Amino acid sequence: MIKLIKKSHKMKRSTSEIVFDNCNNIFMVVLALVMMYPFWYILILAFNNGADAANGPIWFWPRKFTLDNFTYVLNYPGLKSATFVTVARCIVAPIFSVTVCMMGAYALSKRFLPNRKAIIFFLMGPMFVGGTVVSNYLVIAKLHLLNNFLVFVLPGAFAYFTAVIMRSFIDGIPMEIEESAMLDGASYFTIFWRIIVPLSKPCIAAFLFFAVVGSWLDNQANLLYITKKSLYTLQYLLYLVLTSNESRSIIDMHSQQIAKRVSEMGNSANQPPTPTVIRMAIMVVVTFPILFIYPFFQKYFIKGMLTGSVKA
Repeated sequence: MIKLIKKSHKMKRSTSEIVFDNCNNIFMVVLALVMMYPFWYILILAFNNGADAANGPIWFWPRKFTLDNFTYVLNYPGLKSATFVTVARCIVAPIFSVTVCMMGAYALSKRFLPNRKAIIFFLMGPMFVGGTVVSNYLVIAKLHLLNNFLVFVLPGAFAYFTAVIMRSFIDGIPMEIEESAMLDGASYFTIFWRIIVPLSKPCIAAFLFFAVVGSWLDNQANLLYITKKSLYTLQYLLYLVLTSNESRSIIDMHSQQIAKRVSEMGNSANQPPTPTVIRMAIMVVVTFPILFIYPFFQKYFIKGMLTGSVKA
């Protein structure tokens, strides 16, 4: 009887619907392959011998597989320092930013907050009226943040749009939970850290992911406010390599040292890589690690964004 009811509820699909679905699936698969191919091309070129890559185009897989390109790149002195700065920035800046936004969102969620409308209007202003490059530089200089690691953390600590989404998420938490905690003698600070933050983990994880990606990919701070090489980030180092002869300097700097190491591998290993494959290897080292973070945040990312954006 149950099987008959299930069959009766199934809608019959017409031939045109089946054809449309199949064509749509094929189109989406082709579109996905087209979008993924540039990343694949960078990857195969980074693992290919430089002299062989100069002989002709490579389409689907390396003709002469080698790891020498990454050996040259990973021995570049500026890479280790840039990696440390980038990782430190991706840890400190997102945590500080999400904490500030979450505390601001909790405060704005209280209807009895004195001058709440004025505070919201004040915080909303920078969303529509931003400073110029010169004015921002002058502010950073006055705060003594030039060539300072804090320039990666403080300027982007608060984002009103993020606080609004977090406030919407907090508004969805039943007020009875807070009232019950207050009856037990809990303060607002205790309620925030013991109740609001644990219940807001999906929303926090979603914006934490945004902040980590933004910190990893940003090179504007280096371009405008940093001149010390010890504070270069990976993205700025990639910018220098792609826009200057930095890739040639990597080859010249380490060719003698690495040639001794790889001479046992054969005569072909003695040939230094070309600037093209060096650039591709650096792009892999700089950009590909961030691609592996998304699977760990996907569950929280979808739940946090949908819930926080629907509830008002």
